[in-house]
Amino acid sequence: MDNYLMIKRLKKTGLHFDTGLSDIEIKKIESTFGFRFPKEIASFLSCAYPVGCNFFDYRDISQKNIDKFYDFQKNIKKSFEFDIANNAASLQAMLKEFLGEFTDVEDFKKAVMKSLESSPKLIPFFAHRCFFDGMDNMPIISFWQPVDTIIYGYDFEDYLEAEFLTATNDITSEEISDNITEKLKTTGIWYYIIE
Repeated sequence: MDNYLMIKRLKKTGLHFDTGLSDIEIKKIESTFGFRFPKEIASFLSCAYPVGCNFFDYRDISQKNIDKFYDFQKNIKKSFEFDIANNAASLQAMLKEFLGEFTDVEDFKKAVMKSLESSPKLIPFFAHRCFFDGMDNMPIISFWQPVDTIIYGYDFEDYLEAEFLTATNDITSEEISDNITEKLKTTGIWYYIIE
């Protein structure tokens, strides 16, 4: 992706940008929040840093913002707990191939939470759109509950096109390429949620 061309196009839609992140800032952000930007996102953010109420502000390393980041992580865990309590049959069907069959809900919950802990973190980017911690060229997803997870782009460039530059951002599971499916297999529980 040509970052500067993409930024120029995004500016025409009314998005606002600040000076890009320096290498030092990127390292400080990653250290403070405990994740690694995927390469294509770090490259984009080093050219220009999007600002606005819907973008997570990684330049703000105040305790309040750090708490906001960790609250986001806690809410992902809570959403799994909610679906285990309220949509267990649907969630078990989604995760059957990954976790096997369970007759006891508590055993299922323990298996899900253990798998979640060992899977890559979802990192907030824009509104409820997330990227995978340190995983390059991966889809951008939105996550409300495990049964309501949606892909918003095959990779970061596709996401920017779909989110900001086209009228639609509906990507169906049938459109997911074999390449992305193969990449998703490395994401643990997320592969089975997204599939």
